[in-house]
Amino acid sequence: MTDVSPIVFVVDDDLSVRKALGRLLKSAGLHAKVFASAQEFLTQNLAEAPSCLVLDVSMPEMTGLELQRRPGRQKPRPAPSCSSPATAIFP
Repeated sequence: MTDVSPIVFVVDDDLSVRKALGRLLKSAGLHAKVFASAQEFLTQNLAEAPSCLVLDVSMPEMTGLELQRRPGRQKPRPAPSCSSPATAIFP
């Protein structure tokens, strides 16, 4: 059996937030993949690995909460987590 590393997906339209969260997660030893929009995230082929989704709740076009509620979202489904512009994280 192959050991699969968990992935943290970060979706935020603010470049500085994406970079900072990506670096923070990597410094904690986690594999992070960042996206500039919900649409960009939805076009990706997600790996078959345990994952967590950190979302900006106030993005244009599709908010993080709309992405989280989207029916038929890609599988496997990441564990839900949301982040406000103030970067509070909710399980």
